[in-house]
Amino acid sequence: MRFLQPVFWTALFLACTFAFTVLFEHGFSLRDFPANARKEWTILQKLYWSKIERSRQESLRIGR
Repeated sequence: MRFLQPVFWTALFLACTFAFTVLFEHGFSLRDFPANARKEWTILQKLYWSKIERSRQESLRIGR
C-alpha cells in the first residue's frame, strides 16, 4: 500500500501538468481540449521517442 501512494501522486502530478500545458499553450477552450491534447501528445512523442536522423555528412564531421 505504501508503494501505491507515491505512484498515484506522481501520475496525478504528470496528468495535471500535461493538462495545464495544453490549456496555456493552446488556449482555454474546453471544447477544443481533446484535439489540442492530441497535438501536444504527438509533440511529446516526437520529442522523446523519435529517432534522431542525421545525415552522413554530419556524422563524418563529428568524427574529425
